[in-house]
Amino acid sequence: MYLLPETSFIPPFSGYAALTPLVILLLAVFWGLFANYLPGKDRGASIAGLVAALLAAVASAFVTPGTELFGGRFLYTLDVRFAAVVVCILVALWCLWTLGSGVGRTREAISLVMLSSIGAIIAMAATDLIVLILALELTAMPGYVLIGYRRYRIRGLEAALKYFLLSALSTLVMIYGMSFLVGLAGSTTFEGITQMPSEPLTLVAFGLVFFGLLAKLSAAPFHWWSPDACEGSESWAIAYASVIPKIVVVLVIARLVFIAAASVPLIHLIILMVAIMSLIVGAFAALTQRDIRRMIAYSGVACAGYILVALFVVSMGGEHAQAAFYAAIFYVVAYAISAMGVLLISAHEGSKVADLSGLAQRNPFAAFSLTIFALSLIGLPPLAGFFAKLNLFLAVIAAGQIEVVVLAVLMAVVSAFYYLRLIRAAFFGEEKIEEESTDVDRIKKSPYSVCGNVVIATLVVMVILLGILYQPIMNLLVG
Repeated sequence: MYLLPETSFIPPFSGYAALTPLVILLLAVFWGLFANYLPGKDRGASIAGLVAALLAAVASAFVTPGTELFGGRFLYTLDVRFAAVVVCILVALWCLWTLGSGVGRTREAISLVMLSSIGAIIAMAATDLIVLILALELTAMPGYVLIGYRRYRIRGLEAALKYFLLSALSTLVMIYGMSFLVGLAGSTTFEGITQMPSEPLTLVAFGLVFFGLLAKLSAAPFHWWSPDACEGSESWAIAYASVIPKIVVVLVIARLVFIAAASVPLIHLIILMVAIMSLIVGAFAALTQRDIRRMIAYSGVACAGYILVALFVVSMGGEHAQAAFYAAIFYVVAYAISAMGVLLISAHEGSKVADLSGLAQRNPFAAFSLTIFALSLIGLPPLAGFFAKLNLFLAVIAAGQIEVVVLAVLMAVVSAFYYLRLIRAAFFGEEKIEEESTDVDRIKKSPYSVCGNVVIATLVVMVILLGILYQPIMNLLVG
């Protein structure tokens, strides 16, 4: 277990001090809201968000694992600490990107992202159904606005409406299922619903809850909203809205799977069917996409499939459940970093795969970075994506589910084709002549900047380091 030594000069946060990351992020929310009256305006809001997110990451790293607040409704564990640090770092990088993006007014976007980050940390640490549902909505709601951030973009507003309606529907279904759980258990806490009666109504209750969560994860067949929402959004906005909530939902689903497995014997079959469907739909649907955002959306469906394969092992219980749980967390983190990198490059170059043509000639650094991200998503060593998939497959094989691993490996081979298409366009595509467009719904490309290059370089380093430091990180998680 990798914990702070007792002689450390920075004492870990415990008790109400564990809320320090949330307070820091809240200060950045107010800065963004009143940025028009503060120094720097948009740039000032980006700097405030960057500093706040970095400080929140440091503060999260020093929260004592096992810290409980509000009668145990907020529990900070090792996996929550790891995920919270990653979320804050990605938020800091996103804020740094907006600092030099040139995409226009972003002060409100900074406030929205800070609020979403607060909800993300609370949701991951929540051990109460009421706290969980409120935190999940706080995480998701800013995404509606980010997707439709430019009011003149009709497609963005349409995508935001689709995302809002689906998210609202999934939330209502989830709350309906939670009401059954509360009625059966007589408690809203996770501890209270652990010992549920094994009866049909329990299966219905957990099924409704997982329906809502799987829709938020964009797992098939609940994924229909994701491609349209991603395509209608600007790449820089969806780089946050489609990445950070996925990390949060994975941790929430993993915890509830542990709870449901004791009372619902059929839960592992449901998870397995959704996992297989997500792997197949995500891999083959992405093959035909020519829009980078839609491709990443379907890639996210396949990502949900890999994660659910690990959670299938978790639902079966036994000695391999914990290893599969942490394999799912590491996998979604590795995926999130690479997906964010691809989307931010898309914000600079354009939303179509064809827009990447000639990238190696006009910007070798961006082409190299795109290659690293794509190869990590494919799962080639020594990048983070390789060890994420390897760790996940080993956990599933150890549980005796070799057939599931064979299917997952085959779908990984299929996914290599559409990721390699990005590399092919960047290095072997002919550079297109830029034409002036009069389309009022067009997306303005962001010029490269020092801040943007630093962000992309940092994401590349994170992908490489997560691969190199894979074993220490897993030791840190497992303890």
